[in-house]
Amino acid sequence: METIIFDVDGTLISTETMYMKSLDFTLRAHGIEKSYDELYSVFGLPSLDSLIKLGIENPTVIQQEWQHHYHDFWQEVHLFDDIQLLLSSLDAAGKQLGIVTSNTPTEYADHADAFDINQYFADFVFAGQTPKMKPDADPILKALADLQADPTTAIYIGDSVHDMAAAHHAGIAFGMAAWGVRDQSVFNDEADYIFAKPADLLTFALKNS
Repeated sequence: METIIFDVDGTLISTETMYMKSLDFTLRAHGIEKSYDELYSVFGLPSLDSLIKLGIENPTVIQQEWQHHYHDFWQEVHLFDDIQLLLSSLDAAGKQLGIVTSNTPTEYADHADAFDINQYFADFVFAGQTPKMKPDADPILKALADLQADPTTAIYIGDSVHDMAAAHHAGIAFGMAAWGVRDQSVFNDEADYIFAKPADLLTFALKNS
């Protein structure tokens, strides 16, 4: 693979607990109780889309409150093990790296800037930069166009069924970042590749050049 495009949350950075705790805190403040599985079902979608899918009233207001509480749970956020090594090794091997995330630029900066990974990426596609976001194809198609990448030698790496759907709608392979996945069964064996750890992705990318 010559072009590797990454999701962020649950793939490069462990943010699930931060997002879910801050969302649960926000909803409970409004008397809304949802199970963890219900909340997790929208993990990976843009925050406003998540609230709409959950059927939350006044989603724009709730979104602002939810985002305000992110930093109350900042201690839960960390870079997954060996991600820095993965990215530096792929970069050194001459691979094109990009990011397609449901984060807004501000959300991404809040979470990712502290981990010194931006240097490895040639392109970033954030929420709001395409007419539709994941699970539609638009953001991945934009990344492919920005990078002038051949879809047949490109792969999208993510941890959710929304990531997989976006990759397949865009006509490229999907690699499951299994190190960030709670339940692989929801993928219904439709992921093109499954990587148990970042080192497995590195080996695959270098072998399939």
